This record gives sequence, structure tokens and C-alpha cells, in this order.
Amino acid sequence: MKKLMSLALALIMVLSLAACGGKTADTPKPDSQPQQETTDKTPEKPADSFPEKQVTIIMPWSLGGGPDTIARQVASYGEKYLGVPVIVENHTGGSGTIAMNDALQAADDGYTMVVANGPLFSLTPSFININYTLDDITPLIGMRITEFVILTNSKSGITNIDELKAYAASGHTIKYATTGGPGNDSYTMISVLFKLLDIPSEAVPYDGGQEAINALVGGHVDVAIGSPPTYRDYVINGDLNCLGTFIPEGLDVEGIGHIPSFKDQGIDVDFTGMDYFAVRSSVDDSKKEILTNFIKQVYADPDFQEFMKGMGMKAWEATESEIIGMVESQTEAMTKYIPLVQ
Repeated sequence: MKKLMSLALALIMVLSLAACGGKTADTPKPDSQPQQETTDKTPEKPADSFPEKQVTIIMPWSLGGGPDTIARQVASYGEKYLGVPVIVENHTGGSGTIAMNDALQAADDGYTMVVANGPLFSLTPSFININYTLDDITPLIGMRITEFVILTNSKSGITNIDELKAYAASGHTIKYATTGGPGNDSYTMISVLFKLLDIPSEAVPYDGGQEAINALVGGHVDVAIGSPPTYRDYVINGDLNCLGTFIPEGLDVEGIGHIPSFKDQGIDVDFTGMDYFAVRSSVDDSKKEILTNFIKQVYADPDFQEFMKGMGMKAWEATESEIIGMVESQTEAMTKYIPLVQ
């Protein structure tokens, strides 16, 4: 009888466990994970998100010049495409070396960009002691091709190279406006031109490209060198004449037309410069990518493209490898020009 009662009790327990799914409600399985508590809180922003504050572009050249004008226009899109303000600071002097040194001394956190050019590495070291190399920076993306043109005041009556040579042959020493000094590409190329023309000339230094053009318009010098943003409107209005460009294939400028190269005029000189955005090479690659994409978005913006068209230019979307390759080619080409101005 006792055995029968024990079997009955055991059977009742088995049936009870089966009805409850084989386990008790308050006893978790050994390998089960505790459920996460639900919350309505917004996830916190990652501590390493970039950018979180203002980004600065260091500009080696003066206010109002071609690269300065373009950089400030790019910076104006900071809030729209980068989510933070972007400003431009002009650190002039030393043919651009002061700005380069300042950029390399800034923290490598991605919050400092610099506008650089080829001559900072291909030309300047031949005239100024520098403590940086091309390996210290990473070009992010090109800004523009530097399309230097030699100009005269229309009141002078000098409209071509032959008339310039005749003016010099009549006993005049040509006064030409320069920016920077030895080590600066515009100074070097205009000085080289007069050396090759073998005419008497005198350099008159100015702080920036716009000041040099203003001096020419005012009649304070006979000749100046400039790029489209600084001279285009004056040429269209008839105040200045274009004598030629260092671009070997010549140059087509919106509103002006074709400007012949000095090569085409029988003068053995050519130069194609460029400006580009860069950061310290030690900046994290992910931050470099974010900054590069920001500038690409600006270049693709219809309003920015219209702005560049209004200056007679277009953005130069060169990659890091293309920029470095051009700097290396420029370095080789400069070997025949540097001795003429040293």
C-alpha cells in the first residue's frame, strides 16, 4: 500500500512539472543571460567623434589673393557640410614657411589644416633654411592650378612681349611687382622671365598678389604677375593687358578668352603651380578622410561652382598621389630656373 501511494505521489509531481514547462518560474537556467533593462535615454555621442569644435585653415599668403579667397569660400560651408565652424587665419611671411611651421607645430588632432603649394618644397629650400620635408604633411585634396599671367597697365600701350622689349630698349628700366621674395613662385617666375628677355628690370616687393595688381592698376609699376581671381575683372574692364602665361599650353579664362603661353612666343620658360589643402601626416587617417570628404562636398555644391566660375577658375580635385607627383616634377623643373635668380 505504501509503495502504491509513493508511486501515485511521484506521478502527480511529474505531471505538475510537465504542465509548468519542466522548470520553475523563478529559477533561471545556469547559462541564461540577465535581460537588459529598457530605457528611453538617447545614446551618448562617442567620445572620439570628429569634429566637435571649430576647424582652422592656416593660410600662408595675404588676404584677398587667389588661395585666400578660395579657402574662405570653402570655410563658409563648414556648418553645412562639416557640422562645425571653419575659419581661415593668415600666417604670412617667409615665402610661406611661417605658416607651414605653425601648422606643423599645431596639435595633430585634425583641427588644423594648411594651404600649401609646390614651391614650399620644390623652390623655397634653395633660398631659405627650412626644418620640414614633404613627408611631414599629407595633401588632402587639390585647391587650384596656379595660372600665372604677366600683365601691363593698358595706359602704357604695351600689349605684347615685343612692345615690352621695345619699351625697355628705349631706355626704360622695367619695374615689376613681386610678392614674397626669393623662394616664392611668383617672384621667381617673373624674375626668370626678365632674365631670359635680357632687359633691364627692377623688382618692387608687395605683401600679396592683390596689392601687386593694385599697384599696376595705379601705375606704380610697369608689370605685375597674377592669377585670374586678382586680375580678371581689370582685364575685362580694359584696365590691364595680358602679355602671356607660363602655362605651356596657354590659358583660357572665362570672360577674357585665350592667353598665349610664353613657350608659344618663343621664350623657353614654363611653370604650372598649384595650391592644395593639407594636414600633418601624423593626423589619424579617419580624420583626414572626413576633412577630404568635406572639401569634396563643397566642390560639388552648385553655389560654390558658380563662385569659382565667376573668378574664371574651377576647383582642382587632385588626390594625394597626384599632388606629390606634381611637386616632384616641379622640383626637377626648378633646377634650370633657380640659378638664374640666385
